[in-house]
Amino acid sequence: MNPRSLILIAVAGVGVLLVVLLTRSFLSGLEQQSRQVQATAVQAPAAKILVASKPLPVGTILTKDHVSWRSWPEDGLAADYYSQPKSKIEDIVGKVVRAPISGGEPVTKSAMVSQGEKGFMAAVLSPGMRAVTVKLSPTSSVGGFVFPGDRVDVILTQSFDMQGTKIPYVTSETVFQNVRVLGVDQRSPADAEEVKIAKTATLEVTPKMAEKVAMLERLGSLSLSLRSLVGGNDSLPSDPDSPPVGTTLTFTDSPEVSKFRPDAAEDEKRDVVIVRRGSTAQEVDGTGESKERGK
Repeated sequence: MNPRSLILIAVAGVGVLLVVLLTRSFLSGLEQQSRQVQATAVQAPAAKILVASKPLPVGTILTKDHVSWRSWPEDGLAADYYSQPKSKIEDIVGKVVRAPISGGEPVTKSAMVSQGEKGFMAAVLSPGMRAVTVKLSPTSSVGGFVFPGDRVDVILTQSFDMQGTKIPYVTSETVFQNVRVLGVDQRSPADAEEVKIAKTATLEVTPKMAEKVAMLERLGSLSLSLRSLVGGNDSLPSDPDSPPVGTTLTFTDSPEVSKFRPDAAEDEKRDVVIVRRGSTAQEVDGTGESKERGK
């Protein structure tokens, strides 16, 4: 073999060796870089923040089911977020959404309003509705088992003085149905777990119903009747966002519960004339029947 061929073979061998070395070096660099990226990804600090589990419209009273924890880059945390370990899910329970939040979006403190803060009750109210407060007796608030968020019927009980009798005529009627309770005393859904005898209840009503409430409290005493979460035989919807019913024909007169109570209908039929003779007096009705009255 001539020297020229040997030189070409040697040069080719050196070239192949250089290509192999360069390739190994390149692949080794890629592998090392990949390991560094993986190590960086594993060691990258991550936090957990509260996000909305579903779209939360304005006025939503938050519960644990409305939010969930989600991993979030620590360098992307904002002071307005609820993050671990500073925050707990219990911190947002009972707060009210005052700015709409999309599903998966971080829940921010500025989008919430708490009990006692300005705008809390306005945020709880449904659009177009009003909040009114009514006085309750220990027995008229269902023994303390009416809580914010419940649905109730409002019952008016009043008495009338009947002519010719000392026994008052009493009636009871359901004036409102399916009314949402916004608050009991100074309690909201945030601290409504403890059973207490309430003195007042704040109800969500229409503007016309608010006017009626102002008059009803002067006519007699108001009681609350707790409604089931499931729709009943009155054909009212069980949807928690359904509007209240402002009028009803449901009523009970005192003769229906006691036979010793006077009947207003019968009394209206009687034309009573009081006849006085000296120190005595008699009642004479249209039938000619009479009875003596006391001095």
